[in-house]
This record gives sequence, structure tokens and C-alpha cells, in this order.
Amino acid sequence: MDEKQLLTTKEIAAYLKINEKKVYQLIQEGSIPCTRVVGKWLFPLGQVNRWIEEHTELSKNILVAGSDDPLLISLIEEFNQLHFPQYLAFHASVGSQNGLISLNQGKAQIAGVHLFHPPSGEYNLPYIKKHLAGKKYHTVNLAYRCQGLLVAKGNPLKINKIADLARNNFRFANRTPGSGTRYLFDYLLEKERLSPKMINGYEIELSTHLETATAILNGNADAGIGLEYTAHLLKLDFIPLLEERFDLVTMKEGFVAHPLKDFFAFLEPEKLTLKTEIYNGYDFRDCGSIIS
Repeated sequence: MDEKQLLTTKEIAAYLKINEKKVYQLIQEGSIPCTRVVGKWLFPLGQVNRWIEEHTELSKNILVAGSDDPLLISLIEEFNQLHFPQYLAFHASVGSQNGLISLNQGKAQIAGVHLFHPPSGEYNLPYIKKHLAGKKYHTVNLAYRCQGLLVAKGNPLKINKIADLARNNFRFANRTPGSGTRYLFDYLLEKERLSPKMINGYEIELSTHLETATAILNGNADAGIGLEYTAHLLKLDFIPLLEERFDLVTMKEGFVAHPLKDFFAFLEPEKLTLKTEIYNGYDFRDCGSIIS
């Protein structure tokens, strides 16, 4: 078949061994090389073959999208040190909700999530079920971790609870919408019957735990919600609020195949428990367990 040949929708479907409906989906997503001539979609065979080669190479990589987590990023670095150049893993800190959206759209292979669901008191599963409706997936526990208020060393402003943020007009460093920490803070405000308008700095949106802690360390904020680990790392004071469950979500079809199989092999309770002294506020009691 001539590399310069232009294939029709029907011909490209046969060439890729998929149905025409899937071809139109690829067109809509802007994934497949194509051009529209006189109202008809045509596919340059040479460009399509290069596209296939690129996707074959990309399938050897892992994109973990979702919540920011220091332990997860550390595991990704360990994975790359062990498996490079055969495989590479990347992390995109886009928040728990966007991680699930990315997984659903096939843009990521793993979503990292910690979303509290007030009506059920459950973590993650109601949101996973909603975003991945009709799809087969696995939810695997990474760890439990302690979230709380981050404040300056010695807590000079005596900030001890969420209500203090409103009563004293302290400067608060918030997290981005869609992040699990933002979900948690909004829930805690509602629980205390506080309006976001009562929080000075509610509109300040930071992407990671480290950004929040650094803002407090540098005197740009008085408090924020974050991990006990981050407080310990930057020598801030920490007021615990609750323990949350951090899970990794992936599609079933890729779970038992390389490279995802190799990545999830890292989640060994015995191995990660050795990190407890380093990762303050983490608990690995269910690490590696398939929750759903």
C-alpha cells in the first residue's frame, strides 16, 4: 500500500481493525491525522503509520494524573531509576477530580485521588463510580495520611481550629478547585457553618502541599490545609484534623500488563512501612490492597 495514499473512513477503519464509530471519535478528539476534502474525511497513510508508531512508543510510558502526593512522586522517581529506558513514569498534579477525568478520557493510565464524600462518609469510591460509570477499573490503596492545619513554627497566632480562620481574619492559603484538599476544606467550612467569604485568602489557589507550606514559611500566609509530612519537612507546626485515604485508580485491562504491573508491584506494605519514619503522618496498613 502506497504511503502517500489517502484512505477513506471505511478504509482506515479496516486498516486499524476498528469500527467507523471509533474512527469518528478519534477525529473528534483530534487524535488521528486526517483532512477534510469536499465534506469527506481522508487519512494520509504515511502520517497514520507514524502516528501508530508514536502511540506504540507512548504505551511504554505511564502518566499518573491527579492529586499531589510526596510519597507517590518519590515512588515514580524510584520506578524510573529502576526501569529506564524501557519504561518512564510521569506525574501531572491536576487535582483528584481532574485525575479521574484524565483517566476516563484515556489521557492518563493512573489517577491519584483523595476525595471525601460527606453524604456517605466514604473516601474516593462514590466519585470514582461517578466519573468511570460503565467502565471496569481497579482502586488500589497507596496509603492513609494525616491532613491538618499548617501554621508557623511555634504557632504564634494561636490558630488551633478551622473557626479561628474566620474569627481573626488570618491570611489563608487555599488549594485549587477539584483537588481533594479543597474538597476537604469546603466540607470543613460547611460543617462549621462558615462562608468562604469569611476566609481571608479563600481565593488564593495553590497547586501543591509544598506550595502551601512554603507560603506559610515565607510569611505570605498564616495558615493552610496540608499534610503532616509537609509540615515536618519545612519545620512548621501542625494541627491534625483527620486521617484520609489516598488511592490509585486504573483501568482493569492494563492492570496486569507491563508497565502498570511493574508500577503497582512497588506497593508492597513491607517495603513502604520502612518509609514510615521518613514520611511522617503516613500509614501503610492497606497499601497495595485492591479496594474495588
